[in-house]
Amino acid sequence: MLNRAEQDYIKVIIVLEDKNTEEYLSSKELVKKFGHTPQTVNETIKKLVNKNLVEYVPYKGCKLTKEGREIGIRLIRIHRIWEYFLYEKLGYTWDQVHEEAEKLEHVTSFLLEERLYEFLGKPEQCPHGSYIPILSD
Repeated sequence: MLNRAEQDYIKVIIVLEDKNTEEYLSSKELVKKFGHTPQTVNETIKKLVNKNLVEYVPYKGCKLTKEGREIGIRLIRIHRIWEYFLYEKLGYTWDQVHEEAEKLEHVTSFLLEERLYEFLGKPEQCPHGSYIPILSD
């Protein structure tokens, strides 16, 4: 079980990894993104390493393991599904959906995620135009 902070780190790492040209993501990038102290970033990375979700190499940085990447993809997926739901079904504006989806992604079960996705007609994009990942079997 991951706490919200650990989930947020995984989600940010996957986004930064996909933009990064280096194999490893430096802790400095996470410090900058979160505004946390280097000590806080290092402690969180250490927790994720202990859970086999992140690989860390001193002086190089970190990268997600296969399992960590799968969790990150799921977090992004459910976030975007919630954004779609809030926009299409509840009338939120596209600039209001992110904050609400950020809260909901952390408390959504796999069952609710799949039922919501089906209910919405398996949308391909969130209101911001970002692709909603499809989970592999």
